[in-house]
Amino acid sequence: MIKVSKEDQFIDEHLIEFQNHLRKMVAFKSISATNEGIPETVSYLTELLKTLLDAKVEVHTTKGSPIIVATMGFQTAQSVLLYGHYDAMMPGDRKLWHTDPYVLTERDGRLFGRGTGDNKGQLLAQIFGLYTYKQLHGRFPFTIKLLIDGEEEQGSQNLPVIVKQLANTDLADVCCAIIVDGSINQSGDHVLRLGNRGALGFEITVQTGSKDNHSGNLGNIMENPVLKLMAVLNRLYDANTNRVKIPHFYDGILEPTAQEVQWIDQLPYDPMAFQQQTGTFTLPKEKRVFYRKLMFEPTFNISGIESGYTGDGLKTIIPHTVTIKGDCRLVADQDPQTIIREINQLLAPEIAEKSLSISYPVVTPPSKTASSDSKIPAIAAAIKAATGSALIEPSMPGTVPNYIWSDILKVPAFTIPYANFDQNNHAPNENITVSAFKDGMKISYELLKHLQIK
Repeated sequence: MIKVSKEDQFIDEHLIEFQNHLRKMVAFKSISATNEGIPETVSYLTELLKTLLDAKVEVHTTKGSPIIVATMGFQTAQSVLLYGHYDAMMPGDRKLWHTDPYVLTERDGRLFGRGTGDNKGQLLAQIFGLYTYKQLHGRFPFTIKLLIDGEEEQGSQNLPVIVKQLANTDLADVCCAIIVDGSINQSGDHVLRLGNRGALGFEITVQTGSKDNHSGNLGNIMENPVLKLMAVLNRLYDANTNRVKIPHFYDGILEPTAQEVQWIDQLPYDPMAFQQQTGTFTLPKEKRVFYRKLMFEPTFNISGIESGYTGDGLKTIIPHTVTIKGDCRLVADQDPQTIIREINQLLAPEIAEKSLSISYPVVTPPSKTASSDSKIPAIAAAIKAATGSALIEPSMPGTVPNYIWSDILKVPAFTIPYANFDQNNHAPNENITVSAFKDGMKISYELLKHLQIK
């Protein structure tokens, strides 16, 4: 007979109640891009934190969505900061959803709805894990600061402002930050991530006239903006060698340590399965090459282009403008501000003559926690105790604002994703599995048991 732990039993007994809270959170929408449902979500979370956790809750207003800081637990000299976010993306094309994105729907062991995986389900799993511990043990073992962002989906632009304001007061005692966001490994194993790539988003517009013109009337006379943009891009990136040509772009890139290589060797890698899941045509055959490219190498990506006529048939015009959007994923210790200065200097002639404009809507530095950090064994042990597995990834390929903790608070940052790999975040039919929802609660519970904070 398998013995069921008291925390598993408690979670199972309260699971319907926990799912009902998620149902309400999904219905609020909480779209940070439009502010729809943001006030209702903040009010709901504030009351939930006070009721379930006896937390002292402060709501900090920003130029965008409010940031919630909840403090709980008896006063140890140091505190642990837990991070999550309550905002979600817009649903996109509703025709592609199988169910209403704002009505939580359970099907085949999954909870569907916008924000279930990213990040409302994971946020509530944190809260319910803390609640489970408090109910079973009476009090928390150390001081906890739960910081809930309201603009993560818009780049968390106001989060560093608030953290800087609180760095020497409310957050001065923080010794580490634990971030709950993202997806577990595609193998289904739970992971601890010790860093993340940063992001430098850019938008370039080239204009060569005030209107589109007939290619027969002005061919060889009017400059084509698309061709001019191609020349500009050739100054930034060499497609033949796949190398970025921006000066100092590769400054600060760190080689993986021996410990990080050892962790990579323990990660699963099935190229065929990954290809089926992502639709990628070609993948590296070697595991180390695959993870090195994802974790230790920066990228140069064009995500969209708009110009001219792309409808049926042919329209013989010279477009007067072209706009591209792109991004660079940056690795430690690349400096996005240095890269911005170098790009602006490279494109200075076109910027000066006003034929080209460039903006940087996303600037998020990378973050890295040392592989030798003393808290890694305890955190990994907590994840394994809760789920049965605990892989360690030296870096998260995506971008979260962990630099705020490593650069502003000067504390190590640990990312523990709770959602399933196929959560479809930012896409139609977003979901979190019921098992992932429960595992998240158990990880939060076990973290309180394993971390030793004085």
